[in-house]
Amino acid sequence: MSGCQAEPERHGHLRLIDPQPEWQGGVLGVRAGIDFQPGPRVIEALTHGVPVQIRVMTRVGPPWRRLAVTDDPRSHRFDIRYLPLIQHYELVDLRSGEQSSYLRLSMVRDALAEPRWVASRFESSQVTGPGWRLQARVEIDRTRLPSPMRLPVWFDRNWGLGEPWRSWQPQQHGAH
Repeated sequence: MSGCQAEPERHGHLRLIDPQPEWQGGVLGVRAGIDFQPGPRVIEALTHGVPVQIRVMTRVGPPWRRLAVTDDPRSHRFDIRYLPLIQHYELVDLRSGEQSSYLRLSMVRDALAEPRWVASRFESSQVTGPGWRLQARVEIDRTRLPSPMRLPVWFDRNWGLGEPWRSWQPQQHGAH
């Protein structure tokens, strides 16, 4: 009967590695690596020249609100693409502009796994007490795929990689 159930790892996964809130220059952010294991359809799209963007989002809002509708999430994107003429993968940090080239997708995955700081829009001057929480998540940004792919990928588990929002309360990290 185990053949009837889908294995979650068969479709790949995408999650933050050991995310930790951290203040830098008076701005609250999250330091984390990205664990990206693409599924077969994502790998196929990459090898056919389709760029894939990974988006790390942070937001800050009141701790009692379940849906942060009015919160202003901040996105940090990484662009992954395969360059068939030189047979390399390219990883671009779209915020800093840093660009790297790798022979294998596994090397791109290793680079993404390195911890990096991702800012929120929350500054230490905004701290007014315990009335806020920091949240972070990672996902494939399906809205950045080529137009013909956008609708079908919303129904494909290979492209719905990501994780739920992770939350931290202000008691767990102090302002600087």
